[in-house]
Parts: sequence; structure tokens; C-alpha cells
Amino acid sequence: MNIIEHNRADLDLKTTIRDFTRMLHPGHLAKEINFRRRSPISFWRILTWLICTQFLGRSLYRAQAAPDFTQRTARNVLNDGRINWQRLVCKVTQRVTAYLAPFIDSRRRLAFVLDDTLYPREYSTKTELLARVFDHDNHRYLRGFRALTLGWSDGDTFLPVDFALISSKDAKQRLGTPASSMDQRAISGQRLAQAQRQMNDVAVELLRQALVNGVKAHYVLFDSWFSSPKMFWALRQLGLDGLGMIKRSVKVYYVYRKRQYSAKGLYERLRHSKRHARKEYLYSAVVQAHIGNQEFPLRLVFVANRHQGNNYLVLATTQLALRPRQIIQMYGRRWQIEGYFQLAK
Repeated sequence: MNIIEHNRADLDLKTTIRDFTRMLHPGHLAKEINFRRRSPISFWRILTWLICTQFLGRSLYRAQAAPDFTQRTARNVLNDGRINWQRLVCKVTQRVTAYLAPFIDSRRRLAFVLDDTLYPREYSTKTELLARVFDHDNHRYLRGFRALTLGWSDGDTFLPVDFALISSKDAKQRLGTPASSMDQRAISGQRLAQAQRQMNDVAVELLRQALVNGVKAHYVLFDSWFSSPKMFWALRQLGLDGLGMIKRSVKVYYVYRKRQYSAKGLYERLRHSKRHARKEYLYSAVVQAHIGNQEFPLRLVFVANRHQGNNYLVLATTQLALRPRQIIQMYGRRWQIEGYFQLAK
């Protein structure tokens, strides 16, 4: 009976994945990601087998044998540097969001979620561009990469949109072999060059690619790692409103009532004014941020830190129409990507 039930569950999984791939119109999608067939086996036949193997909780070594191709065929596809895997994820998300659009309330605020996580490769030695990266949880350096991920959220559903593995632009921090090719005409060369750029610049590139590939959203949610006036300004150039936590740095100043304040200085200014702290948040103020000769408004919201009663967090957004409560509620969606990281790992 156990064998019968297992086979039935396996069959149901394959049927679900097959129906999902049909919704994506795989024939057109294979051409868009630059897949070149070398055998009579289609790209989606291989990808469906890989997805089934992953959902069954098996590695390629323990995967069920496919009837019409070998594991080597699947590995050759995964190692093909000509396939644009970033565009594949973007296109799949675009088709899924288009399918979900009739079921999403038009009043919902669609948002991108941007974050990175550690991708350790402790036992690797010759992996291309392998770098020494800092683990902020354990406060030590590890071998690996930073996995930069862009997601999409409507408040209930979270979908991955794009990704990039970030090495280090400092050659001294790179432990693996050098990049095999930096030819920008090849997709593999573009990815290798991308891995050596600054993370914030790559984040803007991922957002631009998502918009070009038809993924729609109005906001970008991020934590203090990505937050800076330069980042908010870059998002405005893409037609997006940034919403994130900013650092309480004394090196970044904002103009409030014709005087310059750091985030910490502005908090002290508001605390000693006649304003009373609200129940949901402490204070809110509209300031002017600067990047070069450009000036643009930001709404700052000071929120009490639940874990430290005498501390506070600072949220900022370029969308001044949002009320402080809405800003706090929107920023809470950013936690969805943390759950995605846990599941993906």
C-alpha cells in the first residue's frame, strides 16, 4: 500500500507541474531565453524533470531516471552558459502575475522586494570568482557568494523575479579561479562581470530587467543595506518609489526647515519640539535629500523598536502620499523574502 500511495503522489505532482508549464507557453519561452536544442528532447521536458526531482526532495544522484534522457543531458543544460536563466525567471514571474491579475484587488499596492542572503560554498576551492564574504549572523567570514534576490509581492503572494550571485570587486577577497571569459557579447561573460560590481548597482540592473520583461509594480522594499539617497534617486529614474529602512548615519544629512540634520539629529529635534509621539509611530517629517546637484523629497517615519524600548527605527519613502501607518504596513511585507530564503535553502 505504501508503494501505491507513493506512486499516486508522484503522478499527481507530475500532472500539476505539467499543467503549470503549459500555462507558461514553453515553446515561445525557450526561444526568448536563448535555448538551442542539440537533441530531440525539449527544454521544458528537462526542466519539468528537474522541478519534479526538487519537489520530491532528491538530489540529481538520487533522482528517478527519466525514460528518454540521462542525467548527463540535464547537467549539460544546467551548465550551458548561453541560456539566460535570469530572463527565464523574469518571464515565468511575468506570466504568473498576469494569470493572477484578475484575482488581485485593484487597490492593492504591488511591490518589488530586494534583499540578499549568504550562499556558502565552504568546501569549494576552484569555483569561479569564489570570494570571502562576511556572515552577519555568526560574525565571521565564509567562502561563498552573496545571493542577491529580487521578489514581487501583492501582500499575500510572493514570487521570485530575478537573482544574481555577487562575488567581490576586490581581487584580494576572491579565492576561486578568475573568470573564464569577460566577453560582454556572451551571457556567461555578462554574468561574470555582473558578479564583480557593487551590489546596489546590480540591484538597479535587476529592477530594470524586471520592468523590461513586463513585471509590474509601483514600490521597491529594501532594508538599510541598500538604503541611500543615491538608491532612492535611481529608483525614481525608473519610475518606482523606494520604501526602506535608512541608517542612522552621521555622514548623511537631510534638509528640514532649511537646516541640515542627520537622521539621529532630526529625531532629537522632533523629540524636543512640541510634537507628541503617536501610538503606532513616534514622529513623521518630510525632508529634502540630495544626490549631487539633485534634490528630492523624502518622508521619514520614526518607529519604536519593539525589541529595544529605548531605540527606534527610521523608515523612508519617496511616495509622500502614503501615511505613516501605510508606510509601516508596507515595509512589513519585506519579511516575505526572508521566508522565501529559508524555503529556497
